[in-house]
Order: sequence, then structure tokens, then C-alpha cells
Amino acid sequence: MKKWTILRAYFLIYLACCIIFTIVNWETLSYAEGWGVVYMVGLAGLGLFGLLIDFILTLIFKNKKVRNVIGILIAIGFSIMLFIELKNNVFN
Repeated sequence: MKKWTILRAYFLIYLACCIIFTIVNWETLSYAEGWGVVYMVGLAGLGLFGLLIDFILTLIFKNKKVRNVIGILIAIGFSIMLFIELKNNVFN
């Protein structure tokens, strides 16, 4: 089994949440022309891009501490970006 990194765990949990949210709210997301589903596919694409970044980091950095520190910084930045996007779309 491959070694787990913080960034890999973060984005796998993120993708699982995207899938669960899509299944639970399918009726709302697919209403009218289904742009909510398209939005969720885009969010899942961001999660896959995060897993690609983790893969590239594992190739570049062999030191696990450095890799995890960079992963934590990326996860924090991604979380802040999602929070700002949620705040702009939901509360306006």
C-alpha cells in the first residue's frame, strides 16, 4: 500500500463529500437545465487536480515532512478559496 499524505487524504475526503452531496441533492442540482450538476463536476475536477498535485509533490520531494508541510499549506489555501467562493455565492 502506498504511503498516505495529508494532501491525498484531504482531497479524497473532499471528493467523497462532493459525491455524497451530489447524490443527496440530485433533484435540486439537476433542476431546469442541470447547471448544478455541471458545477459539481467542476468541483470534482478541482479535487482530481489536487490529487495530481499530490502525485507531483511525491515525485519531487522524497522527504515526507517537507511534502506534508507543503500539502498542509495547499489544503489550507484550497479551503480558504472554497470558503470565499461559498460566501460569495450563498450569502449574496
